[in-house]
Amino acid sequence: MTVMVAYSHTDEGMVALEKARDAADRLQAPVVVFDLESPSKSADRRIALPEDAQKGERWLGPAHTAPAPVEDLLDTAREIDVALIVVGIRRRSPVGKLILGSQAQSIILGADVPVLSVKASGADA
Repeated sequence: MTVMVAYSHTDEGMVALEKARDAADRLQAPVVVFDLESPSKSADRRIALPEDAQKGERWLGPAHTAPAPVEDLLDTAREIDVALIVVGIRRRSPVGKLILGSQAQSIILGADVPVLSVKASGADA
């Protein structure tokens, strides 16, 4: 059993990372961080560990040639048998979602496992 976080370099991404770590502690499961913004140049999708990485976490990124990081995240989640995906969300208008789409929405709709969506504090309800 593994907990995966769909990480972005935003307040929402940081909250998602914190909640994924909490869930992993409760489940006694490892954390895999999939950095949606840092393409991997290696075959195993590993990226350089950032300063906020914790011991035991595995940091991955989309394949350098991946046209859609979300699809790469979902494929990776299936490959490594993830039990839970955690994703940060922000409030967007229905028109904004229609025009721009949403990585979080694509993950929620495309995942084969439960997805925990979290907001940063101070985010609109």
